[in-house]
Amino acid sequence: MNFQDIISQLETAKESRINFYFVTEEQNQEIYALLVHVMGYMDKLYLVEVIFTVLKELLMNANKANAKRDYFTRENLDIQNAGDYAKGMSRFQENIIMKWNEQLERLDGGNYYISLLMKVEGKSIHFAVENNAPITKEELARINRRIEVAKNYNDLSDAFTDVSDSTESAGLGLVLIQLLLKNSGIGSEKFKIFTNEKITRATLSVPEVTTPVEIQTDLKTKLLNEIDGLPPLPHSLTKIIQLCNNPDSDLHMISQEIEKNPALSADLLKLSNSAFFANRSQVSSILQAVKVVGLKNLRNLLYVSGVRKIMDGQYGKMMDVWDHSSRCSYYARYLATENNHTNKIADIIAVSALLHDIGKFLLLSVDRGFFKKIETYQRGVDSGNSTLLEEMAIGLSHPQLGALLAEKWEFPLDLRVAIEYHHKPFLAPQELRDLVEVIYMANMMADYHEQKKGFYAIDKILLAKFNLDNIDVFSAAVNKIELLFKKSNE
Repeated sequence: MNFQDIISQLETAKESRINFYFVTEEQNQEIYALLVHVMGYMDKLYLVEVIFTVLKELLMNANKANAKRDYFTRENLDIQNAGDYAKGMSRFQENIIMKWNEQLERLDGGNYYISLLMKVEGKSIHFAVENNAPITKEELARINRRIEVAKNYNDLSDAFTDVSDSTESAGLGLVLIQLLLKNSGIGSEKFKIFTNEKITRATLSVPEVTTPVEIQTDLKTKLLNEIDGLPPLPHSLTKIIQLCNNPDSDLHMISQEIEKNPALSADLLKLSNSAFFANRSQVSSILQAVKVVGLKNLRNLLYVSGVRKIMDGQYGKMMDVWDHSSRCSYYARYLATENNHTNKIADIIAVSALLHDIGKFLLLSVDRGFFKKIETYQRGVDSGNSTLLEEMAIGLSHPQLGALLAEKWEFPLDLRVAIEYHHKPFLAPQELRDLVEVIYMANMMADYHEQKKGFYAIDKILLAKFNLDNIDVFSAAVNKIELLFKKSNE
Protein backbone atom coordinates (compact mmCIF):
# COMPACT_ATOMS: atom_id res chain seq x y z
CA MET A 1 0.00 0.00 0.00
CA ASN A 2 1.43 3.33 -1.05
CA PHE A 3 -0.01 5.64 1.56
CA GLN A 4 0.85 8.83 -0.31
CA ASP A 5 -0.78 7.62 -3.53
CA ILE A 6 -3.96 6.76 -1.63
CA ILE A 7 -4.02 10.16 0.09
CA SER A 8 -3.52 11.81 -3.32
CA GLN A 9 -6.51 9.91 -4.71
CA LEU A 10 -8.65 10.94 -1.74
CA GLU A 11 -7.58 14.58 -2.12
CA THR A 12 -8.95 14.60 -5.68
CA ALA A 13 -12.24 12.92 -4.60
CA LYS A 14 -11.29 9.76 -6.46
CA GLU A 15 -12.27 6.37 -5.08
CA SER A 16 -9.31 4.41 -3.77
CA ARG A 17 -9.60 0.63 -4.06
CA ILE A 18 -7.27 -1.95 -2.47
CA ASN A 19 -7.81 -5.55 -3.59
CA PHE A 20 -7.07 -8.79 -1.75
CA TYR A 21 -7.62 -12.49 -2.26
CA PHE A 22 -7.48 -13.01 1.50
CA VAL A 23 -6.85 -10.37 4.15
CA THR A 24 -4.03 -11.46 6.45
CA GLU A 25 -3.14 -10.07 9.88
CA GLU A 26 -0.08 -8.46 8.31
CA GLN A 27 -2.34 -6.63 5.85
CA ASN A 28 -4.61 -5.58 8.72
CA GLN A 29 -1.55 -4.06 10.32
CA GLU A 30 -0.92 -2.05 7.15
CA ILE A 31 -4.57 -1.00 7.02
CA TYR A 32 -4.28 0.35 10.58
CA ALA A 33 -1.19 2.36 9.61
CA LEU A 34 -3.03 3.62 6.52
CA LEU A 35 -5.99 4.74 8.65
CA VAL A 36 -3.68 6.77 10.88
CA HIS A 37 -2.62 8.64 7.71
CA VAL A 38 -6.12 8.91 6.24
CA MET A 39 -7.93 9.95 9.41
CA GLY A 40 -5.11 12.36 10.20
CA TYR A 41 -5.67 13.93 6.77
CA MET A 42 -9.40 14.18 7.62
CA ASP A 43 -8.56 15.66 11.05
CA LYS A 44 -10.37 12.73 12.69
CA LEU A 45 -7.53 10.82 14.35
CA TYR A 46 -9.72 10.20 17.39
CA LEU A 47 -11.84 7.83 15.24
CA VAL A 48 -8.95 5.61 14.08
CA GLU A 49 -9.65 2.83 16.59
CA VAL A 50 -13.38 2.78 15.88
CA ILE A 51 -12.98 2.75 12.09
CA PHE A 52 -10.26 0.09 12.20
CA THR A 53 -12.29 -2.17 14.49
CA VAL A 54 -15.30 -1.94 12.17
CA LEU A 55 -13.30 -2.48 8.97
CA LYS A 56 -11.33 -5.36 10.47
CA GLU A 57 -14.55 -7.09 11.44
CA LEU A 58 -16.00 -6.57 7.95
CA LEU A 59 -12.82 -7.81 6.27
CA MET A 60 -12.80 -10.92 8.46
CA ASN A 61 -16.44 -11.54 7.60
CA ALA A 62 -15.56 -11.25 3.89
CA ASN A 63 -12.69 -13.72 4.41
CA LYS A 64 -15.09 -16.19 6.03
CA ALA A 65 -17.75 -15.70 3.35
CA ASN A 66 -15.26 -16.39 0.55
CA ALA A 67 -13.75 -19.37 2.38
CA LYS A 68 -17.25 -20.76 2.93
CA ARG A 69 -18.14 -20.57 -0.76
CA ASP A 70 -14.83 -22.10 -1.75
CA TYR A 71 -15.49 -24.95 0.70
CA PHE A 72 -19.04 -25.54 -0.54
CA THR A 73 -17.78 -25.66 -4.14
CA ARG A 74 -15.07 -28.21 -3.25
CA GLU A 75 -17.66 -30.31 -1.40
CA ASN A 76 -20.11 -30.09 -4.35
CA LEU A 77 -22.74 -28.44 -2.14
CA ASP A 78 -25.25 -25.84 -3.32
CA ILE A 79 -25.07 -22.98 -0.83
CA GLN A 80 -28.55 -21.80 -1.87
CA ASN A 81 -30.09 -25.20 -1.04
CA ALA A 82 -31.31 -25.37 2.58
CA GLY A 83 -30.32 -29.02 3.00
CA ASP A 84 -26.86 -28.55 1.48
CA TYR A 85 -26.37 -25.37 3.52
CA ALA A 86 -27.13 -27.17 6.79
CA LYS A 87 -24.86 -30.07 5.79
CA GLY A 88 -21.98 -27.76 4.86
CA MET A 89 -22.27 -25.58 7.95
CA SER A 90 -22.24 -28.64 10.22
CA ARG A 91 -18.66 -29.24 9.06
CA PHE A 92 -17.59 -25.62 8.42
CA GLN A 93 -16.20 -24.99 11.91
CA GLU A 94 -14.09 -28.17 11.90
CA ASN A 95 -12.85 -28.03 8.30
CA ILE A 96 -12.44 -24.27 7.80
CA ILE A 97 -12.37 -22.25 11.01
CA MET A 98 -10.18 -24.77 12.84
CA LYS A 99 -7.85 -24.81 9.81
CA TRP A 100 -7.88 -21.08 9.23
CA ASN A 101 -4.17 -20.81 8.40
CA GLU A 102 -4.75 -23.01 5.36
CA GLN A 103 -7.33 -20.69 3.82
CA LEU A 104 -4.83 -18.14 2.50
CA GLU A 105 -3.19 -20.78 0.34
CA ARG A 106 -6.56 -22.06 -0.89
CA LEU A 107 -7.93 -18.63 -1.82
CA ASP A 108 -4.75 -16.91 -3.06
CA GLY A 109 -5.02 -16.38 -6.81
CA GLY A 110 -8.51 -17.90 -6.91
CA ASN A 111 -11.91 -16.70 -8.07
CA TYR A 112 -12.84 -14.76 -4.96
CA TYR A 113 -11.74 -11.23 -4.09
CA ILE A 114 -12.14 -8.67 -1.31
CA SER A 115 -11.85 -4.93 -1.84
CA LEU A 116 -11.41 -2.08 0.63
CA LEU A 117 -12.71 1.17 -0.85
CA MET A 118 -12.37 4.75 0.39
CA LYS A 119 -13.65 8.05 -0.95
CA VAL A 120 -13.71 11.59 0.42
CA GLU A 121 -16.64 13.93 -0.24
CA GLY A 122 -16.13 17.32 1.31
CA LYS A 123 -15.52 16.77 5.03
CA SER A 124 -17.04 13.26 5.01
CA ILE A 125 -15.27 10.00 4.21
CA HIS A 126 -16.86 6.81 2.95
CA PHE A 127 -15.56 3.26 3.40
CA ALA A 128 -16.75 0.03 1.85
CA VAL A 129 -15.76 -3.62 2.07
CA GLU A 130 -16.82 -5.61 -0.98
CA ASN A 131 -16.49 -9.28 -1.92
CA ASN A 132 -17.92 -11.41 -4.71
CA ALA A 133 -19.80 -13.79 -2.40
CA PRO A 134 -23.53 -12.95 -2.39
CA ILE A 135 -25.28 -13.40 0.95
CA THR A 136 -27.85 -16.20 1.13
CA LYS A 137 -31.35 -15.52 2.47
CA GLU A 138 -30.53 -17.40 5.66
CA GLU A 139 -27.32 -15.43 6.18
CA LEU A 140 -29.04 -12.11 5.55
CA ALA A 141 -31.83 -13.01 7.98
CA ARG A 142 -29.24 -13.92 10.61
CA ILE A 143 -27.38 -10.63 10.09
CA ASN A 144 -30.57 -8.56 10.24
CA ARG A 145 -31.65 -10.33 13.45
CA ARG A 146 -28.33 -9.54 15.06
CA ILE A 147 -28.50 -5.88 14.00
CA GLU A 148 -31.99 -5.62 15.47
CA VAL A 149 -30.85 -7.24 18.71
CA ALA A 150 -27.90 -4.83 18.90
CA LYS A 151 -30.32 -1.90 19.08
CA ASN A 152 -31.40 -3.11 22.52
CA TYR A 153 -27.88 -2.83 23.98
CA ASN A 154 -26.47 0.35 25.46
CA ASP A 155 -23.07 -1.12 26.21
CA LEU A 156 -20.96 -4.15 25.43
CA SER A 157 -21.33 -5.77 28.84
CA ASP A 158 -24.91 -6.76 27.97
CA ALA A 159 -23.77 -8.24 24.67
CA PHE A 160 -21.00 -10.33 26.25
CA THR A 161 -23.48 -12.20 28.38
CA ASP A 162 -26.27 -12.36 25.81
CA VAL A 163 -24.71 -13.22 22.43
CA SER A 164 -24.71 -16.96 21.81
CA ASP A 165 -24.80 -17.11 18.01
CA SER A 166 -21.15 -17.19 16.93
CA THR A 167 -21.36 -19.76 14.14
CA GLU A 168 -20.81 -17.12 11.49
CA SER A 169 -20.38 -13.39 11.10
CA ALA A 170 -23.65 -12.60 12.89
CA GLY A 171 -22.31 -12.93 16.43
CA LEU A 172 -20.60 -10.46 18.72
CA GLY A 173 -18.82 -8.70 15.83
CA LEU A 174 -21.97 -7.17 14.36
CA VAL A 175 -23.17 -6.13 17.80
CA LEU A 176 -19.80 -4.52 18.44
CA ILE A 177 -20.05 -2.59 15.15
CA GLN A 178 -23.50 -1.25 16.02
CA LEU A 179 -22.40 -0.16 19.49
CA LEU A 180 -19.19 1.44 18.22
CA LEU A 181 -21.01 3.46 15.60
CA LYS A 182 -23.78 4.53 17.96
CA ASN A 183 -21.52 5.50 20.85
CA SER A 184 -18.77 7.13 18.75
CA GLY A 185 -21.31 9.57 17.31
CA ILE A 186 -20.97 8.26 13.74
CA GLY A 187 -24.41 6.66 14.02
CA SER A 188 -25.45 3.07 13.39
CA GLU A 189 -27.60 4.26 10.47
CA LYS A 190 -24.34 5.11 8.61
CA PHE A 191 -23.62 1.38 8.26
CA LYS A 192 -25.42 -0.55 5.53
CA ILE A 193 -25.16 -3.98 3.88
CA PHE A 194 -26.06 -4.47 0.23
CA THR A 195 -26.11 -7.73 -1.71
CA ASN A 196 -27.17 -8.97 -5.14
CA GLU A 197 -26.44 -12.08 -7.19
CA LYS A 198 -22.81 -11.00 -7.72
CA ILE A 199 -21.43 -9.12 -4.70
CA THR A 200 -21.86 -8.22 -1.06
CA ARG A 201 -20.93 -4.71 -0.01
CA ALA A 202 -20.87 -3.27 3.52
CA THR A 203 -20.62 0.51 3.60
CA LEU A 204 -19.73 3.00 6.32
CA SER A 205 -20.05 6.76 5.96
CA VAL A 206 -18.27 8.97 8.49
CA PRO A 207 -19.95 12.40 8.60
CA GLU A 208 -18.19 15.73 9.06
CA VAL A 209 -19.52 16.13 12.61
CA THR A 210 -19.59 13.31 15.14
CA THR A 211 -20.79 13.79 18.70
CA PRO A 212 -19.85 10.84 20.91
CA VAL A 213 -22.49 9.46 23.24
CA GLU A 214 -21.42 9.45 26.88
CA ILE A 215 -21.81 5.87 28.05
CA GLN A 216 -23.39 5.60 31.48
CA THR A 217 -23.13 2.27 33.28
CA ASP A 218 -23.41 1.17 36.89
CA LEU A 219 -19.79 0.04 36.68
CA LYS A 220 -18.66 3.46 35.48
CA THR A 221 -20.44 5.15 38.38
CA LYS A 222 -18.88 2.69 40.78
CA LEU A 223 -15.40 3.34 39.36
CA LEU A 224 -15.74 7.12 39.61
CA ASN A 225 -16.94 6.79 43.20
CA GLU A 226 -13.99 4.52 43.90
CA ILE A 227 -11.58 7.21 42.66
CA ASP A 228 -13.26 9.82 44.84
CA GLY A 229 -12.89 7.53 47.85
CA LEU A 230 -9.18 6.80 47.42
CA PRO A 231 -6.89 8.59 49.89
CA PRO A 232 -4.34 11.20 48.82
CA LEU A 233 -0.67 10.30 48.60
CA PRO A 234 0.87 9.91 52.09
CA HIS A 235 1.83 13.23 53.67
CA SER A 236 5.35 11.98 54.40
CA LEU A 237 5.89 11.51 50.65
CA THR A 238 4.19 14.70 49.46
CA LYS A 239 6.41 16.63 51.87
CA ILE A 240 9.52 15.23 50.13
CA ILE A 241 7.93 15.81 46.68
CA GLN A 242 7.47 19.49 47.56
CA LEU A 243 11.11 19.67 48.63
CA CYS A 244 12.16 18.07 45.31
CA ASN A 245 10.12 20.62 43.37
CA ASN A 246 11.81 23.50 45.20
CA PRO A 247 15.13 24.36 43.48
CA ASP A 248 16.40 25.93 46.72
CA SER A 249 15.91 22.76 48.80
CA ASP A 250 18.85 21.42 50.76
CA LEU A 251 19.89 17.87 49.78
CA HIS A 252 20.79 17.02 53.37
CA MET A 253 17.27 17.96 54.50
CA ILE A 254 15.74 15.80 51.74
CA SER A 255 18.01 12.87 52.66
CA GLN A 256 17.02 13.13 56.33
CA GLU A 257 13.31 12.98 55.42
CA ILE A 258 13.91 9.90 53.22
CA GLU A 259 15.86 8.13 55.98
CA LYS A 260 12.70 8.23 58.11
CA ASN A 261 11.10 5.83 55.63
CA PRO A 262 13.00 2.47 55.52
CA ALA A 263 11.08 1.08 52.50
CA LEU A 264 11.65 4.26 50.48
CA SER A 265 15.32 4.30 51.47
CA ALA A 266 15.75 0.72 50.23
CA ASP A 267 14.04 1.52 46.91
CA LEU A 268 16.21 4.60 46.41
CA LEU A 269 19.45 2.70 47.09
CA LYS A 270 18.36 -0.05 44.70
CA LEU A 271 17.61 2.51 41.98
CA SER A 272 20.87 4.39 42.44
CA ASN A 273 22.86 1.15 42.13
CA SER A 274 20.96 -0.07 39.05
CA ALA A 275 22.57 -0.41 35.63
CA PHE A 276 20.52 2.56 34.44
CA PHE A 277 22.82 4.92 36.35
CA ALA A 278 26.02 2.97 35.59
CA ASN A 279 27.94 3.88 38.76
CA ARG A 280 31.54 2.77 39.09
CA SER A 281 31.25 2.32 42.85
CA GLN A 282 28.52 1.06 45.14
CA VAL A 283 26.17 3.75 46.47
CA SER A 284 25.69 3.18 50.19
CA SER A 285 24.27 6.41 51.67
CA ILE A 286 20.95 8.14 51.06
CA LEU A 287 22.65 11.49 50.44
CA GLN A 288 24.89 9.92 47.81
CA ALA A 289 21.87 8.16 46.25
CA VAL A 290 19.97 11.45 45.99
CA LYS A 291 22.92 13.01 44.21
CA VAL A 292 23.22 10.06 41.81
CA VAL A 293 19.57 9.80 40.75
CA GLY A 294 18.76 13.52 40.84
CA LEU A 295 15.70 15.28 42.24
CA LYS A 296 13.41 14.51 39.26
CA ASN A 297 14.06 10.78 39.47
CA LEU A 298 13.67 10.92 43.25
CA ARG A 299 10.32 12.72 42.88
CA ASN A 300 9.16 10.06 40.43
CA LEU A 301 10.22 7.30 42.80
CA LEU A 302 8.08 8.95 45.46
CA TYR A 303 5.04 8.82 43.17
CA VAL A 304 5.62 5.09 42.62
CA SER A 305 6.07 4.48 46.33
CA GLY A 306 2.91 6.40 47.18
CA VAL A 307 0.76 4.72 44.52
CA ARG A 308 1.98 1.26 45.48
CA LYS A 309 1.24 1.90 49.15
CA ILE A 310 -2.32 3.02 48.36
CA MET A 311 -3.09 0.32 45.78
CA ASP A 312 -1.69 -2.56 47.82
CA GLY A 313 -3.48 -1.25 50.89
CA GLN A 314 -6.84 -0.86 49.14
CA TYR A 315 -6.85 -3.84 46.80
CA GLY A 316 -4.19 -6.26 47.98
CA LYS A 317 -1.06 -7.17 46.06
CA MET A 318 -2.16 -7.55 42.42
CA MET A 319 1.14 -9.02 41.38
CA ASP A 320 0.07 -9.73 37.80
CA VAL A 321 -0.31 -5.98 37.19
CA TRP A 322 2.90 -5.04 39.01
CA ASP A 323 4.91 -7.81 37.32
CA HIS A 324 3.79 -6.64 33.88
CA SER A 325 4.50 -3.02 34.82
CA SER A 326 8.00 -3.87 36.09
CA ARG A 327 8.75 -5.69 32.85
CA CYS A 328 7.41 -2.76 30.85
CA SER A 329 9.54 -0.33 32.85
CA TYR A 330 12.72 -2.28 32.12
CA TYR A 331 11.84 -2.60 28.42
CA ALA A 332 11.13 1.15 28.24
CA ARG A 333 14.50 2.10 29.75
CA TYR A 334 16.22 -0.23 27.29
CA LEU A 335 14.34 1.22 24.29
CA ALA A 336 15.00 4.79 25.39
CA THR A 337 18.73 4.09 25.60
CA GLU A 338 18.84 2.21 22.27
CA ASN A 339 16.96 4.98 20.47
CA ASN A 340 18.93 7.91 21.91
CA HIS A 341 16.02 9.24 23.93
CA THR A 342 17.82 8.88 27.26
CA ASN A 343 18.76 12.53 27.73
CA LYS A 344 15.28 13.82 26.91
CA ILE A 345 13.09 11.42 28.88
CA ALA A 346 15.37 9.48 31.24
CA ASP A 347 13.94 11.15 34.33
CA ILE A 348 10.36 10.06 33.58
CA ILE A 349 10.60 6.93 31.42
CA ALA A 350 10.92 4.30 34.17
CA VAL A 351 8.13 5.62 36.36
CA SER A 352 5.82 6.26 33.39
CA ALA A 353 6.12 2.63 32.37
CA LEU A 354 5.81 1.42 35.94
CA LEU A 355 2.57 3.36 36.49
CA HIS A 356 1.06 3.14 33.00
CA ASP A 357 -1.52 0.52 34.06
CA ILE A 358 -2.65 1.96 37.41
CA GLY A 359 -6.18 2.21 36.00
CA LYS A 360 -6.29 -1.60 35.82
CA PHE A 361 -6.24 -1.81 39.61
CA LEU A 362 -9.64 -0.13 39.67
CA LEU A 363 -11.13 -2.29 36.92
CA LEU A 364 -9.87 -5.50 38.51
CA SER A 365 -10.98 -4.54 41.99
CA VAL A 366 -14.48 -3.42 41.02
CA ASP A 367 -15.27 -6.23 38.54
CA ARG A 368 -12.33 -8.55 37.97
CA GLY A 369 -14.47 -11.17 36.23
CA PHE A 370 -15.75 -8.86 33.53
CA PHE A 371 -12.36 -7.26 32.90
CA LYS A 372 -10.82 -10.71 32.53
CA LYS A 373 -13.58 -11.61 30.08
CA ILE A 374 -12.59 -8.66 27.88
CA GLU A 375 -8.92 -9.59 28.21
CA THR A 376 -9.64 -13.20 27.25
CA TYR A 377 -11.67 -12.10 24.25
CA GLN A 378 -8.65 -10.11 23.04
CA ARG A 379 -5.84 -12.45 24.11
CA GLY A 380 -3.60 -13.64 21.32
CA VAL A 381 -5.71 -11.86 18.72
CA ASP A 382 -4.03 -9.38 16.39
CA SER A 383 -6.80 -6.96 17.07
CA GLY A 384 -6.79 -3.24 17.43
CA ASN A 385 -6.86 -1.41 20.68
CA SER A 386 -8.27 -3.48 23.55
CA THR A 387 -9.12 -0.28 25.45
CA LEU A 388 -11.89 0.35 22.94
CA LEU A 389 -13.79 -2.66 24.31
CA GLU A 390 -13.42 -1.27 27.83
CA GLU A 391 -14.86 2.06 26.68
CA MET A 392 -17.79 0.36 24.93
CA ALA A 393 -18.52 -1.95 27.87
CA ILE A 394 -17.95 0.39 30.80
CA GLY A 395 -17.74 3.96 29.52
CA LEU A 396 -14.12 4.29 30.69
CA SER A 397 -10.89 2.55 29.69
CA HIS A 398 -8.03 1.74 32.05
CA PRO A 399 -5.82 4.54 30.57
CA GLN A 400 -8.63 7.04 31.18
CA LEU A 401 -9.03 5.77 34.73
CA GLY A 402 -5.27 6.01 35.20
CA ALA A 403 -5.30 9.60 33.98
CA LEU A 404 -8.06 10.46 36.48
CA LEU A 405 -5.95 8.97 39.27
CA ALA A 406 -2.88 10.87 38.05
CA GLU A 407 -4.88 14.09 38.14
CA LYS A 408 -6.21 13.32 41.64
CA TRP A 409 -2.68 12.78 42.93
CA GLU A 410 -1.30 15.82 41.07
CA PHE A 411 1.24 13.95 38.96
CA PRO A 412 3.36 16.10 36.63
CA LEU A 413 2.02 16.60 33.10
CA ASP A 414 4.45 14.26 31.33
CA LEU A 415 3.53 11.37 33.63
CA ARG A 416 -0.21 12.02 33.23
CA VAL A 417 0.10 12.08 29.43
CA ALA A 418 2.13 8.86 29.36
CA ILE A 419 -0.54 7.07 31.39
CA GLU A 420 -3.48 8.43 29.39
CA TYR A 421 -2.13 7.83 25.88
CA HIS A 422 -0.01 4.70 26.24
CA HIS A 423 -2.40 2.82 23.91
CA LYS A 424 -2.93 5.77 21.54
CA PRO A 425 0.43 7.53 21.11
CA PHE A 426 -0.68 9.32 17.92
CA LEU A 427 -3.14 11.34 20.03
CA ALA A 428 -0.53 12.46 22.58
CA PRO A 429 0.65 16.10 22.53
CA GLN A 430 3.48 16.48 20.02
CA GLU A 431 6.00 17.67 22.62
CA LEU A 432 5.54 14.46 24.66
CA ARG A 433 5.02 11.98 21.85
CA ASP A 434 8.55 10.51 22.03
CA LEU A 435 7.92 9.55 25.65
CA VAL A 436 4.50 8.03 24.95
CA GLU A 437 5.79 6.09 21.93
CA VAL A 438 8.48 4.43 24.04
CA ILE A 439 5.91 3.46 26.69
CA TYR A 440 3.58 2.15 23.97
CA MET A 441 6.28 0.00 22.36
CA ALA A 442 7.58 -1.31 25.69
CA ASN A 443 4.02 -2.22 26.70
CA MET A 444 3.36 -4.02 23.41
CA MET A 445 6.67 -5.90 23.66
CA ALA A 446 5.80 -6.97 27.20
CA ASP A 447 2.34 -8.04 26.02
CA TYR A 448 3.96 -10.00 23.18
CA HIS A 449 6.22 -11.83 25.64
CA GLU A 450 3.22 -12.54 27.89
CA GLN A 451 1.27 -13.81 24.83
CA LYS A 452 -1.43 -11.18 25.22
CA LYS A 453 -0.78 -9.60 21.81
CA GLY A 454 0.57 -10.72 18.47
CA PHE A 455 3.14 -8.88 16.37
CA TYR A 456 0.55 -7.70 13.84
CA ALA A 457 -1.45 -5.91 16.52
CA ILE A 458 1.38 -3.38 16.87
CA ASP A 459 1.40 -0.06 15.02
CA LYS A 460 3.50 -0.62 11.89
CA ILE A 461 4.59 3.03 11.75
CA LEU A 462 6.07 2.85 15.24
CA LEU A 463 7.63 -0.56 14.61
CA ALA A 464 9.51 1.04 11.71
CA LYS A 465 10.51 4.00 13.88
CA PHE A 466 12.11 1.61 16.39
CA ASN A 467 13.62 -0.54 13.58
CA LEU A 468 11.48 -3.48 14.67
CA ASP A 469 9.17 -3.84 11.65
CA ASN A 470 10.17 -7.44 10.95
CA ILE A 471 8.65 -10.19 13.05
CA ASP A 472 11.93 -12.09 13.42
CA VAL A 473 13.85 -8.95 14.41
CA PHE A 474 11.07 -7.96 16.81
CA SER A 475 10.91 -11.41 18.42
CA ALA A 476 14.69 -11.51 18.83
CA ALA A 477 14.65 -8.07 20.46
CA VAL A 478 11.95 -9.14 22.94
CA ASN A 479 13.90 -12.28 23.82
CA LYS A 480 17.11 -10.28 24.30
CA ILE A 481 15.51 -7.65 26.57
CA GLU A 482 13.63 -10.32 28.51
CA LEU A 483 16.88 -12.14 29.31
CA LEU A 484 18.41 -8.88 30.56
CA PHE A 485 15.28 -8.19 32.61
CA LYS A 486 15.46 -11.59 34.28
CA LYS A 487 19.15 -11.15 35.07
CA SER A 488 18.43 -7.79 36.64
CA ASN A 489 16.00 -9.49 39.03
CA GLU A 490 18.31 -12.35 40.07
